Amino acid sequence: MDPVLARVPSPGPALFEDGFGPRRLVLGTSGEQFEALTLRDQLTATPVVEAALRERVERLAEFQSEHFARVRSIERAGKSMPRLILVSDHMPGARLSKILATAEAHLLPVEMNAALCLLRQLVHAIAVLHDKAPDCCHGAIGPERLIVTSHARLVVADYVLGSAIEQLRYSNKQYWQDLRVPLPRSFGMPHLDRRTDITQVGATALALVLGRPLREDEYPAQISEMTAAALALSADGALEPLPLPFRVWLQRALQIDSKTPFSSAPEAWAELDRVLHYSDPIAEIEALKVFMSRYHAAVGVADSMPASASHPVATTPVPPPAQPPRPVTVAVPSMPAQTAPAQTPMPTANHASPAVPTASVPHASTTAATASPQSPAPAKPSSGAVSTGFWDTKQPAAETPAPPPPQPVEQVRQSVSAGRPLSRLKLAAAAALLIGVTSAITLGALRYMAAPVAADGMGTLVVQTNPSGASVEIDGQAHGMTPLSLDLSPGRHTLKLANEGNVRSMPITIVAGGQVSQLIELPRAASLLGELQVRTEPAGAQVKVDGHAYGRSPLTVEGLAPGAHSVVLENDLGSITQDVKIEAGTTASLVVPLGAPKNAPVSGWIAVNAPTPLQIFEEGRLLGSSQSDRIMVSVGRHELLLVNEGIGYSQAQVVNVTPGRVTPIKPRWPNGTMSFNATPWAEVWIDGQQVGETPLGNVSVPAGPHEVLFRHPELGEKRVRTVVTLSEPAKVSVDLRQK
Repeated sequence: MDPVLARVPSPGPALFEDGFGPRRLVLGTSGEQFEALTLRDQLTATPVVEAALRERVERLAEFQSEHFARVRSIERAGKSMPRLILVSDHMPGARLSKILATAEAHLLPVEMNAALCLLRQLVHAIAVLHDKAPDCCHGAIGPERLIVTSHARLVVADYVLGSAIEQLRYSNKQYWQDLRVPLPRSFGMPHLDRRTDITQVGATALALVLGRPLREDEYPAQISEMTAAALALSADGALEPLPLPFRVWLQRALQIDSKTPFSSAPEAWAELDRVLHYSDPIAEIEALKVFMSRYHAAVGVADSMPASASHPVATTPVPPPAQPPRPVTVAVPSMPAQTAPAQTPMPTANHASPAVPTASVPHASTTAATASPQSPAPAKPSSGAVSTGFWDTKQPAAETPAPPPPQPVEQVRQSVSAGRPLSRLKLAAAAALLIGVTSAITLGALRYMAAPVAADGMGTLVVQTNPSGASVEIDGQAHGMTPLSLDLSPGRHTLKLANEGNVRSMPITIVAGGQVSQLIELPRAASLLGELQVRTEPAGAQVKVDGHAYGRSPLTVEGLAPGAHSVVLENDLGSITQDVKIEAGTTASLVVPLGAPKNAPVSGWIAVNAPTPLQIFEEGRLLGSSQSDRIMVSVGRHELLLVNEGIGYSQAQVVNVTPGRVTPIKPRWPNGTMSFNATPWAEVWIDGQQVGETPLGNVSVPAGPHEVLFRHPELGEKRVRTVVTLSEPAKVSVDLRQK
């Protein structure tokens, strides 16, 4: 984009501020409103950050979608010390981070339907970005960069920051603490790609389920446990465990299951659409509107919606804030007249009913609260059914209307709707009573909706697999596909599961009148294609693979057939051609320096083969990672240091690199020790190899990550992932009696 002059007066109150900097209203040359993000000086101190940001803004100049606040320009404004400013369309609405913080502070419950409405829109929006810009990622998805409008619509902001913040070279911890940018775990320097977006979507989804922001100490250390124990608020006010398919989706998005993570947003969107097949989009939208009405009643519409008069949101006057944001005048390049972007279809009812005027919001909130009271005990279902969709396909409808909620709970709801705060004592008492009533409802529902009693003298077997759809054989007879529940005669049986060529057998014992549940993780079929990750120094080189242009580095080229491929990298300094070999189901890496002058020494490559990813240093400078297919270095003798801080490994290695050839490096790999225990007892398998029965001590295994399987003939099996270090023995203990 062409440079544009900007006039910035003294700073006024910010609309919103996060780790990237404050956002303020600015006026364009035609009087239109824009939002200006003034990036913090410490983020732009390195010139390469600004260069990467300008390159990404230029590349996505034509990208526009109803799901995104369009970026207009990147400016330098100010007199003595010009500041870097990102100018985008102003979207009236509330930041999701503020919504979740307010919900936690004001005890506003986030119903799962409302959370799903926002999650559907978010995953679909990122899928649109990945589809229209395959070589780009957002890189900074989080509640701070998401806006919820008064029409229950989610808008994604700041979608050009990814390539810029990657140049900061922060650690994963610093990205999270300083910028609230969650990144997947990785060895070496973080690399932001489409998988990063999926991880950030998963973190946002978990925050929506919890109904509050994720805290600084929770990511990533506690994410796995939080996902496993998460409860969601159903439409009838009960706290219920997440359904297994949705929990698995969340784990794959957060990359808790490192074997089956989503590789892109379109894949995550397709799976989410399948998981939520029976959910009701209309009910989700209505639930979100009811929640937003309660949110606006709690914080005040004027405080949360700083829109101009051209976007009315209320039919009654609203008192202005004490210090309204002062518009800043910035000349934005005039854009040619364009038609509105095509509406990308969403399999939700997101475009259904129009927005409700704000004047009717408190009344709608109170009505919704009193029209859906919680009963102290579940009523006996009739033959009819009411579709809730998320937890099951059909749920029995109550024969009689439920009694009104307890008085303290209703008092809280009416007070929130009317904007009158309660005393701390009353609020605490009402919250305690609400928790007690909800717990009683949940306990009664679980007792009533327990698994059906098997026929006299029979027991029940429930089998679930991930992924589902595995064929089930019991004692050699086929019984269908998972998930499956069936009655069996008491005694010992042999359960056999088959899925995509993988077969697993295990003994089970059925007790008359009892129930045995099995949740089995099955391996997925390996991909027939591979990927290539390309990085250059400096960044921004044009990448062509087999003559097809894929964009500018750094990028990841997906869907490559196994075999040899020719890669051409071009920039202002010249071009270079590299041959790479792609293997099915793996990601090859190519790191190429392009700044070498003429008559530079001829280069060669090194390739490090190790069971655990290693960082490769030379004279204190990071050359790359063993995860790269090969790393280009100058010809001659090199003294390298191979390091993995996580397991305490460090080894010096001397190699001689010959021109145009790959020099393989295979370091000697040390062993660590492991100890195992299980209650009551179990067979122990490490990475698919049986090592004995518990208790076991001082088992020697290679240092690094391992998967441990504990198997009991009656209590089933449990998998644990652990990392063996060289500093101390790894101890793994499980209780198979706990499900």
